[in-house]
Amino acid sequence: MKSSIFIPYLLRDGVILQRNQENCFWGYTGSEQEVILSYEEIILKTKSDEKGYFDIILPAHEVSESIDFKISTVDTEIVLKDICFGDVFLLGGQSNMQLWMERLKTRYPDEIEQARNPWIRYFEVPQEPSLN
Repeated sequence: MKSSIFIPYLLRDGVILQRNQENCFWGYTGSEQEVILSYEEIILKTKSDEKGYFDIILPAHEVSESIDFKISTVDTEIVLKDICFGDVFLLGGQSNMQLWMERLKTRYPDEIEQARNPWIRYFEVPQEPSLN
């Protein structure tokens, strides 16, 4: 039975995982399949459950630059690129958390012009209002 591997968008290319602590990496594939995740010299194995869910605990890792993760089952393989270990910050709030800098460019032109940091990455959760 051919199956695919689904990795949540949060954990795909360009993700930053917290440095110096274990991280949980998860996804979905076919039911009860062996899943192998490898990067650098590390090889981790697990088995998906009856619904295809799997998770793997990644060992603590020092700060790193771009690493490729290979995830495979018996018949499928995917490669996630540019994975880094660093500091992860979770930010939340109301509308002020989504104030785009374009609105502030006349007020803070120097700060915005100098704000170039290729190591900062972000993942934005799509807004889905609930009117219940």
